[in-house]
Amino acid sequence: MPAWATVLLTLGSTAIGAGAALTASLLQLRSARDERERSDASARRTRGAAVIGPILGVLDDLDPNAIAASRGRSQETMSNIGRRWWRARDELLVFGAVDPSAEVASAANSLADAVAATWTSVGQLNREPKSADALHAAAASHDEARREADRLGELLRR
Repeated sequence: MPAWATVLLTLGSTAIGAGAALTASLLQLRSARDERERSDASARRTRGAAVIGPILGVLDDLDPNAIAASRGRSQETMSNIGRRWWRARDELLVFGAVDPSAEVASAANSLADAVAATWTSVGQLNREPKSADALHAAAASHDEARREADRLGELLRR
């Protein structure tokens, strides 16, 4: 075999080996990045669920139809719901503030506003459990808060 063929064969083998090593390194880096992104997304969803879950519990306890049917909740019960709401609200606002998505931050703020409106209207209903106007207002604000909670949950599942 001529010397030039041996050199060419050696250079070709070296180029193929280097290309394969480079390709393997790039694939490994891409795989690690994808795994990190999946892990980050999972942690974000878990944190979001921990924030939204207590708010959904508060909204369940503030169900206007249940309050009207029971002719109002006791002051102690309303105080307990209020404490849970204010604690959950703070966590929601912090979660929205640190999330990298402006859409999630906006949805978190909208949810906080909607639950606050529900708290106010349900408080009025609790004082006047037989008032049809108070029930209508509380039901409307409660429905809006549920929609906002669902919207935030949907954003976090993307």
